[in-house]
Amino acid sequence: MRLHPILLRAPAALLCAALVACSQQQEADPEPSDPPVGADAEQSEADESSPPPEEESEVPVGWVTEVPADSGDEEDEPSRAPEDRAGTGGGATDPVTATDADELADHLETDGPVVVELDGGIDLDGDVQVPSDTTLLGAEEGTELTGGRLVLEGADNVVLNGLAFDTDGTAVAVRDGSRNVWVHRSTFTGGDDGALIEVADGADHVTVSWSRFQEASSALTVGDADDEPGALHVSVHHNHFDGTSGNHPRARNAAHVHVFNNYFRSNADHGVESAHDSNVLVEGNYFQDAEQSVRPAGEDPGNTVARDNLLVDTPQPEIRGEVPDPPYDYELDPATEVPDLIGDGAGVPG
Repeated sequence: MRLHPILLRAPAALLCAALVACSQQQEADPEPSDPPVGADAEQSEADESSPPPEEESEVPVGWVTEVPADSGDEEDEPSRAPEDRAGTGGGATDPVTATDADELADHLETDGPVVVELDGGIDLDGDVQVPSDTTLLGAEEGTELTGGRLVLEGADNVVLNGLAFDTDGTAVAVRDGSRNVWVHRSTFTGGDDGALIEVADGADHVTVSWSRFQEASSALTVGDADDEPGALHVSVHHNHFDGTSGNHPRARNAAHVHVFNNYFRSNADHGVESAHDSNVLVEGNYFQDAEQSVRPAGEDPGNTVARDNLLVDTPQPEIRGEVPDPPYDYELDPATEVPDLIGDGAGVPG
């Protein structure tokens, strides 16, 4: 499945000069022959008579699509089937609108699935708890969240889509065994006090995709030194880490972190780090003017595998151990095309 249309074919010379594992590019398509006389008119008539194609809705890719194993306590398991709860949030529930923190809190206290569209600038005024089976959507006119963070504690099946955060600390905290979480097409700014997104404390099966991180010392952390092994399956793909210093992500005690097709630019500290026996696969990314690309931690290192990454004014990755491929289906975009894909597609649309 293709995540985004190809917008630009980069020169073959750039690929072969900087790609860690350089592969032969496909031959250019031959010049098309001239259409037969009258073809344009026939095609125009066909276009007028045919309805326009339906726009394909986005679907999650990555670990959020792989349903975690049941807890073993059937009484605590949701009544819906597992395949119906991975990365769907509030599903097809009719959306409601929140224009301030009080309205948002009221909507999130209702029973059952909920889809909330956040309209305009909202001061969260502290921590806002996000329950299971919830979708939070940014409005087409724009949504900016300030003054707090979204906290998922033991939540199952949450989608955060099209949200812009301007914060001095963490914007989204996924913890306490939360799972099936999809953060998509959002923009994160600030965050000098803590990572912009934190995934820890047994959280599992999380995907962070097509989002933009900027003006922060720490972008994304997965796991903590105290996390128990076995959880923290996280996918990080098609994000733009624009000038953020480090933690893209930093993984600790993570069972599997898959970092692919991200655009790293001007990162003063490091790109991806694996610690405390984490397993981190890094592939098809574009690193530009980064202090480090991929590395195991100096103390308590984890495993790192890097392949098909493009490095521009960036040191080579440091490899350690072995990391298995993920079990889900995904299609890797060529690293040469990542800057244009991400530049046009990552973050809040518009």
